[in-house]
Amino acid sequence: MDEVKGTILIVDDEESIRDVVSRRLEAEGYDCVLAADGEDALWRAFMQDFALVLLDIKMPGMSGMEVLSRMTTGHSDIGVVMMTAVGDSETAVEAMKQGAYDYVTKPFNLDDLVMRVERALEKRRLVLENRGCQFSMEQKLEQQTGQVRQYCRDAIEALAREEMALKKLSGTLGTEKKPGCEDVCLQMARVLAQMVEMHEPYACGHSERVALLSNEIALRLGCSDELTRDIQLAATVHDIGKIIIPDHILFKPGHLTSAEYTEIKRHPTVTVDIIRHVYYFQGIIPLIESHHEWYNGKGYPRKLKGENIPLGARILAVADAYDAMICPRPYRTRLSNEDALQALKKGAGKQWDPAVVDAFLKLLKRESRMLETTLVET
Repeated sequence: MDEVKGTILIVDDEESIRDVVSRRLEAEGYDCVLAADGEDALWRAFMQDFALVLLDIKMPGMSGMEVLSRMTTGHSDIGVVMMTAVGDSETAVEAMKQGAYDYVTKPFNLDDLVMRVERALEKRRLVLENRGCQFSMEQKLEQQTGQVRQYCRDAIEALAREEMALKKLSGTLGTEKKPGCEDVCLQMARVLAQMVEMHEPYACGHSERVALLSNEIALRLGCSDELTRDIQLAATVHDIGKIIIPDHILFKPGHLTSAEYTEIKRHPTVTVDIIRHVYYFQGIIPLIESHHEWYNGKGYPRKLKGENIPLGARILAVADAYDAMICPRPYRTRLSNEDALQALKKGAGKQWDPAVVDAFLKLLKRESRMLETTLVET
């Protein structure tokens, strides 16, 4: 006995149509179940799985469009082909927008009907196959992300133990920072940053570049040695909280929804949660937490304004924004240096501290003059 190609539910209030369609499809190797109205169709779909439903649009009682809505809501894996009179083709097109795979018009060309059934079943097969692949990929990515998150936790715990051991060796458990702790913590910060950036190929080297730019701005503004070191360290680890952002958001090529943007905005506080257990990182927590605050008070997470934002965070914000603008992202191409500088000028006093932007622009201008002089001399 030939294997059944699939079970199809035929829904039409005209018995003659149900009989003609079922005989032809059974001759093609399909198993057919018949329903005379919408209620009967929904009941049969509840009791049995179908590969495809041939559904009449105009029926007494519940219309085909109502059945379609309830059928696709309750049975996401089912394929539906609408059956309609020639004059109802506009309604059939609307049905496709609402989840139907295709439509056929009455009176039927049975060869065309068979072709559309086969095409709809192939489409359903591909949808299910893609869904399975996507699920498998998401599981794999979630597993990998979970491993990275665990590594972050383990690394921070190891760093805290190392910090404690160094303090014991130095003969003090007080709050003073020790040179050995600084070297260990800075090295671990770089490892954490590189690990996260490996997950985001487009962000490769971002933290290191932001640290260098932040250091130069801090020096130009006359920051103390301690603040300059804190700014460099904060710049190195400022984005490690992005490890919690789902890949479909992190790599989305288009605009983010409000819910997706809310997820993005979690990363500064997550970074703080990751590093807060290491004493040496305590001084940089306000810088990391505030590096997405806006000078006009419209940033996040606390909507700090003006000089209520730590100076180190204001410096980090400018360096971070500039490097992000001149590097490609999934949702846009990179900006030219000139366009990025114009964006900083436009945002000074709004998103960024105007004094920090001015210092950065003068820094770049000085480096440009130095480069020009070097080229002339050579």
